[in-house]
Amino acid sequence: MCNAYLEGTHAIVDLSKCPYEFGSPEFLNMHLKDLATIEGAISRIRYEEELVIELDEEKTAVLTEYANVIKQVEGIMLREDIYGMKQDDHHDLRKKALRQFYEYMFMNPLMAGRTLEDFSEPTPEKQVYVKGYQTFRAWINGILKRFTETKLYDLTKKTGDMRLAFLSLTGLRSLYFVNSIVLDIPPNAVPVKDPDAHYKLNYGMEVQIYEIPGNDSFLYVQTNPYISNLNPELQKILKRVLLEQGKENFDNSDYRVLFDLKSKEYRQYFLDEAVLNGIPITPKDAIAMGREAAAWVVGLGAPLENIALDRDNVTDVYIDSENSPLYLEHRKFGICHTLFRYNRELLENAFKHIVLSEKGVRKFDENNPIVDVVLKRLNMRCHLQRPPATFDELQGALRIMKDTPFTYPQYFAFRSVTPFFAGYDDVMVTLGASEAVLGLKGCGKTAFTAAKILSIGTKKRIIPIQDIEEIPVRAFRKRGFHIGAARVQSSDIENAPGTSKELDLVSMANALLRMGDAAIIINEVRSRVAVQGIINLLNTQPGVFLLYNLHAESLKDIQDRLELVFGIPSVSMLATDRYSFLSKIKFGRKGRIYRVLGFSYETDQKEKSFVEVFEMQKGNAIENCTLVPKFIKNPEATSWDLGRIDMGRMEREMQLEFMPPALKRRAENSGVKPEQYLLQSFFKGKVFSDIYNAANELGNRHLLEIDFTFKVNNAANRLLQALENENGEVDFKVAQKKWDEEFVRLLKAEAEEAKK
Repeated sequence: MCNAYLEGTHAIVDLSKCPYEFGSPEFLNMHLKDLATIEGAISRIRYEEELVIELDEEKTAVLTEYANVIKQVEGIMLREDIYGMKQDDHHDLRKKALRQFYEYMFMNPLMAGRTLEDFSEPTPEKQVYVKGYQTFRAWINGILKRFTETKLYDLTKKTGDMRLAFLSLTGLRSLYFVNSIVLDIPPNAVPVKDPDAHYKLNYGMEVQIYEIPGNDSFLYVQTNPYISNLNPELQKILKRVLLEQGKENFDNSDYRVLFDLKSKEYRQYFLDEAVLNGIPITPKDAIAMGREAAAWVVGLGAPLENIALDRDNVTDVYIDSENSPLYLEHRKFGICHTLFRYNRELLENAFKHIVLSEKGVRKFDENNPIVDVVLKRLNMRCHLQRPPATFDELQGALRIMKDTPFTYPQYFAFRSVTPFFAGYDDVMVTLGASEAVLGLKGCGKTAFTAAKILSIGTKKRIIPIQDIEEIPVRAFRKRGFHIGAARVQSSDIENAPGTSKELDLVSMANALLRMGDAAIIINEVRSRVAVQGIINLLNTQPGVFLLYNLHAESLKDIQDRLELVFGIPSVSMLATDRYSFLSKIKFGRKGRIYRVLGFSYETDQKEKSFVEVFEMQKGNAIENCTLVPKFIKNPEATSWDLGRIDMGRMEREMQLEFMPPALKRRAENSGVKPEQYLLQSFFKGKVFSDIYNAANELGNRHLLEIDFTFKVNNAANRLLQALENENGEVDFKVAQKKWDEEFVRLLKAEAEEAKK
């Protein structure tokens, strides 16, 4: 339970064993009763949870003083001589009044004080009862004087609530609008001196990253000036709306659009109420209030909704359990703690709203304690767990996905790949080479797989197969891609027949291929059934264009898993043309985490071997890392910038160590020399470099996004097709000259479009 134990003069409260939320009325009731029973002297109190909170002697004295008064009152209550004679009609009323005061001491000191202040009885008519009347009155006055002099009573008077008074002692505070604890920024926290450590988001939100001496992780602090500086009268209106609307049932509503609808509805209501009551309000105040109300009533709560706004920097948000501080992974600063925590009620509400967005397709209850869904409104992948899959806790991992897929130029900004690799990857995708994208959790496998769709283009039918919609199908579809997603049953239920209406991966893939030729993209291969299905596809339908990703660190890791876990011969791996491994690397103990291509292999089906074609050679900083192609000697192949490459000289002086086996195999099928495709890799690397360099020079990051990159890539492909002769060859010196002119035209057209 919530009982304290003594270590010397220090009282320790192990909150992991306490069934109540820290600082809740139930917790305070039990905690004060517990302190009142401890006989020894207490100099400090220490609360041990995910965060350790220790009260110094001065703050501890506030609680122990109050507990001593409780002890004194308990002793007084046991005395019969203070209530007067039993024959007195007011004897039992006096007992009841003191008992009521005692009970209120654990809930509301202000109410307890008023109970004694308001207690009154007429002077007894019989002289024999007068002494008892005077005695009890004296005790009441004495108790009231002592009680109202306690520091906890005074602190409660200032804060208006015993819970807020207690939280102020512990360095915590409660959100004004909901029953949720917020941590204060530690006094020793120091703002990180980095241009990326302080920035603004939509709706006036601001982010500051702090470093705490002695702590390995950073502190991520979001502030909402419009809400924190809100007029007190507007705060009251907002709190009332949350209280009233929180009781409403929206379960039958469409949660895909409900948040936006309610935020607009609340915004208008707040404007009308403010005007009606003569309260000053601005449109931005109303928007902020509308979002705050919608966040708590039909959303994930304001903290999670606001963190989701930071999608350019935050990749994941983690919830270990109720009452645990939320923490997140920042693209630059890694794991960061936040000041927010959700109690059980708030978590249940947030999780319910996530599951309702799936309109009954997924269940989350005792029979289905694990669920993976995508909350499309926020483009957030949500993995939720509850009992019996946990020890009576609610847990969640929320991945914030980009609304649009990554592009090769964007990967240059993160130093994930070199331009030559991007060009080579583009060529291999256009040739239809099957590929497995591998790596550990969170290294960017899905994003890297989705980025290849740009190279597939609009001339081929594309079908992503996934159990949750992580690949942004709509973003491609509205740009002219022929892409139709297929949903399959989750890997965690595929061995339980009858638990899902969705088809398994193998059945779905075979059905889709019967509909016609297509590029099949399988996202997140986890199970034996999925692996077996992929191998069957590649071996029974040679030439099928298949991209897939799964968790693995090395080729041996895959081989061992196939043979030892799934019972599948590892020689079946030769059916996949390419294996690309992504890695997460950092430099120093607190360095930024980078997601990079670690190494890449191609299969030599004749020699039945795997040939390493790319390897990331790590330096002491990301600028000193080099993605080395093993098959070519030219220094341009390792360059981070191909904007000024001389394609004519490259055509004359290309130095090969060997020809990559998958490229050679695919080139033979196309009737074009593989050397031409290598030159095309340099040319396309230059194309992507031109985009990246233009975005930096013009200070326009939008040029790196899908729309401009897609236009430029299409233009480059059309140029190569126009210059190709009857032998399938292109004069790349001529191509470079024409391309430089074409790229300038594309930039001017983009600038004109932006003005419109």
